[in-house]
Amino acid sequence: MKKIEQIIKWFIVGVSIGILIFIGYSSYQSSKKPDKIVLVSKSIQSEYVFWETIRMGAQLAAKEEEIPFEYVGPLEEKDVDKQVEIMNSKIEEGADIILLAAADKERLALSVENAKKKGITLVSVDSSVVGLTEIVATDNVDAARELTHYLLESINNEGEVIMLNFVQGASTANEREQGYDLVMAGQAKVKQLPTVYTEGTTESAYKKAKEIIKQYPNLKGIVGANQYMTEGICLAIEELGLSKKIKVVGFDSSNVIIEALEKGIIEAILVQKPFNMGYLGVKVAVDLFYGKKVEQGTDTGYKLITADTLYDTENQKLLYPIIR
Repeated sequence: MKKIEQIIKWFIVGVSIGILIFIGYSSYQSSKKPDKIVLVSKSIQSEYVFWETIRMGAQLAAKEEEIPFEYVGPLEEKDVDKQVEIMNSKIEEGADIILLAAADKERLALSVENAKKKGITLVSVDSSVVGLTEIVATDNVDAARELTHYLLESINNEGEVIMLNFVQGASTANEREQGYDLVMAGQAKVKQLPTVYTEGTTESAYKKAKEIIKQYPNLKGIVGANQYMTEGICLAIEELGLSKKIKVVGFDSSNVIIEALEKGIIEAILVQKPFNMGYLGVKVAVDLFYGKKVEQGTDTGYKLITADTLYDTENQKLLYPIIR
């Protein structure tokens, strides 16, 4: 009997020690500061205003948290293989926190799975990826719907309309086309032409826009699905002297796009809030790292801007974010 009591006693002691070790380790984990935050972007070209602004927001948040920050990614969005390679290298380095803007929601899935196995804290920014529910981004379906409605109003809800889109496989490209399709499906007098994909650069968008205009002489409206698509369309429309004859709307902003808005080449732009995206992405990731509960999805919002509202104070702040 005494032997059984001794066994039970030592079993209880062993369990108690195990619990104390676990609590101690958990406490250590929750108090340990991340060594580094890495933002893996779709593109690190300095002229790509959207990604540069995301970087600015993320960098400021990392500075506030007193955590070192690194910004990496391929030069072009279409180079998904390079993004996978960079992502995998950061996983191997053992980064504590990674913010990922996946150029392809399927092809980055394995990298996400491997990062989770290594205990890396992950948050998606801008674009979703299979296997990751924590995301800080624009509601792209809703944004595309609003932009498409504006275009249709500008052409009196009749005529031929087309979307110029970027890299296939990117969740943002798919979602924007989905929002556009939802609006177009209910139009009796509008003919929806097949969406055209490009290589994701201004030059490819410019060339495709000229081809589209030649192919569809009765074209009334074009939607640009991101900064480079919108820039390319505007350059083509201006060169061909078709301002106001073909109505243009598009996502994002840059000096080229803002100048086109001032000249009346483009009717409206859908401006996201990339600074907020980067900033909140870091804040959400840090909370996750420390074991805090966070929302699975954070909608960073957007704003439709026209020539009439271009110089509104709030819109100027959105178009030209400055870190003070």
